[in-house]
Amino acid sequence: MSDKPQKHEPQKRALREVARSALSFIKSNWKLKLVSLAVALIIWGGLISEDATLTREKTFTDVQVAITGTETLQRNGLVITRGLDLAPIRIKAEVPQRVYEGAAATNYSVRVDAGRISAPGEQKLPILTSASNIYGTVTWMSEEAITVYVEEYVTRRRVPVSLETFGSLRDGFYAAPPSVDPGNVVISGPRSLVERVAQVTAAYNQQSVDGEAGIVYSAVPFRLVTRDGEEISSDLVSVTSENVLLDTLLVEQRVYPTKSVPVNLTGVVRGEAAEGFAVVAVTADPAYLVVAGEQADIDGIRMLNLLSDIDVSDRRDTVIRALRVDKPNGVIHLSDNAVYVSVEIEPAPPLSGGNP
Repeated sequence: MSDKPQKHEPQKRALREVARSALSFIKSNWKLKLVSLAVALIIWGGLISEDATLTREKTFTDVQVAITGTETLQRNGLVITRGLDLAPIRIKAEVPQRVYEGAAATNYSVRVDAGRISAPGEQKLPILTSASNIYGTVTWMSEEAITVYVEEYVTRRRVPVSLETFGSLRDGFYAAPPSVDPGNVVISGPRSLVERVAQVTAAYNQQSVDGEAGIVYSAVPFRLVTRDGEEISSDLVSVTSENVLLDTLLVEQRVYPTKSVPVNLTGVVRGEAAEGFAVVAVTADPAYLVVAGEQADIDGIRMLNLLSDIDVSDRRDTVIRALRVDKPNGVIHLSDNAVYVSVEIEPAPPLSGGNP
């Protein structure tokens, strides 16, 4: 018989004993083993995060493309009129492990540089990005370039301002004609728009004035209007005065208190009517006029005198004349400069009494 089984039996028993010892060690120290594994993972993670050569691809959506260099473009006499209404794009970047979670699309400065444009017309601008050792490099973009349309940027000076006034003050006040500041402006923008502007118009509603006496200032919006009355509205057109950008015009108006004063008809009739006729009534239309001025000036006005009279000598019928009104000192405004004076003449009634 062979003695091989008996020969290897001690080795097998030794291996089984080692296996039982190892299993017993693992079972008796499992908590220590888990802690050791966790520590190893933390150390491995720290080493990975500090290694700048290890990167991961990260995708960014809804990335806004910034526009730079527009001021440089204007200094060169050009302006973009179309093509800047950009939709968000998507990009992908290889981001170092250590900043992966904190990386944002703004770290890559996604932009187009308008300052590169040197001529009007249709232009294609590449979308640019910035790379860095900290946040890595953009490797893909859903759009690589944009198409824009460029015009000459021109300036017109001394464009006139027109003020349209409507509405009225509340009773008891009078407003002098308003003035607008500035009276002319400077307009800059694309040639196709600036050359069509004929004037700047502003609508001023006097009802917005609170009715207090004194100087009233109002900020009034304006419009750019062509010769045909068409409004030009564009963010590309700027309106300035003395290098100050304007969005409203300043309207100045002086407001005065008013007073109703009767017309003085004393002494307005001169001469005698024809024999057998007599003056029966003298009236003015209007009988009262409104005066406006400083309160101290109008307080002392009791009546308004006329600058001429009416001669009724030998008249047999009613006389109507327009007579100018004497404007008192201190009065800024009279509601009418003249009134119609009527002198009614009728046959005189027979004298009562006499011999039977």
